[in-house]
Amino acid sequence: MEDKMLRLTRRRLLQYGAFATTMLAAPRMFGAFADTISDAQMTGVGAMVKMDKKAGPFRVGFSNGFSGNSWRAMCIAALQKEAKAHPEVSDLIIVDGQNDITKQVNDIDSLVSQQVDVILCIPNSGSAVVPALRNATKAGIVTVPFNLPIDGDDYTAYTGTDPSLKGKNSGTWLRDALQGKGKIVALGGIAGNSYTAAGWKGAQEAFAGTQIEVLAFKDTDWSEDKAKVVMSDLIAAYPQIDGIWADGGQVTSGASKALLAAGRPLVPVTGDDYNGLLKLYDQQKDKQPKFDIGLISEPTWESVVALRMALKILNGEEVQKQQIITPKLITKANYKDYMRPDLADGVFCDTNLSDDELKKIFS
Repeated sequence: MEDKMLRLTRRRLLQYGAFATTMLAAPRMFGAFADTISDAQMTGVGAMVKMDKKAGPFRVGFSNGFSGNSWRAMCIAALQKEAKAHPEVSDLIIVDGQNDITKQVNDIDSLVSQQVDVILCIPNSGSAVVPALRNATKAGIVTVPFNLPIDGDDYTAYTGTDPSLKGKNSGTWLRDALQGKGKIVALGGIAGNSYTAAGWKGAQEAFAGTQIEVLAFKDTDWSEDKAKVVMSDLIAAYPQIDGIWADGGQVTSGASKALLAAGRPLVPVTGDDYNGLLKLYDQQKDKQPKFDIGLISEPTWESVVALRMALKILNGEEVQKQQIITPKLITKANYKDYMRPDLADGVFCDTNLSDDELKKIFS
């Protein structure tokens, strides 16, 4: 899978640097997020993409694989805000795949028939949408999948973090937190998604050669409620769980709450910048000596970068085929720089949205 995902060469990965140097940047206060995107570290990968300049106005379609969590809600809000800032964007058409691969493929075909100029896409499957995006690209539509990787290169451009590297780095953190031994469970997102697959493969590479035993891997749909149910079953099955690997903070938040409900000790967890997990850590860290966090953000503003890339291409500008975003590492040393105690648990903290915009989403 890894060689299909983002086609990052070994040299490219080495350029990302080791875990401690890539993501352990000096902590930033949340107020500095006012200019989050322009301040972010992004690395161009692959060939340059250039098309003839096209006159606007432009119709933009967004095929969202599913809308089942607050990350997607924030992603859409950021996209809508960005689209309004571009007078050349006349229409933004958002379609929801409802976690159904067939529906998402049909949604993309429908956007093509509506003669949109751009199709942005978060794919449920890194392979199933490939033919539909290939057809759209051949039809002259600028196609920009983002967030979840896609197989091959039959699209115009891509942006997102590198889930394989994130998985390896979070696995490295968990390995070190457990001193190379212990029993863990692994919790993923929606079944069959390319992001979790790449991340989990990276994590397993970090565990290789250690005394870490993986008791089980379960999908949770990136849902806190489902993660709590799944974890409750795992607690009943396994009397000893020393750590939790997951690629979503809402997942480890739900799993940790299941441990609390069962009277079991909290353990080191991975995840992302989910505010509920940061708040839970703040509440429990002094009561639970084994509770620890090694979190790597997943910016909800990836949709903004995707739209900006598409508009540059329509304007005849050159862009590199992939823009890989370097996420932020959040640990016990800097979590207070990201935690928002005054906002909802569902907020993802690596965001370009204002407090007022976030309060509106979570009202």
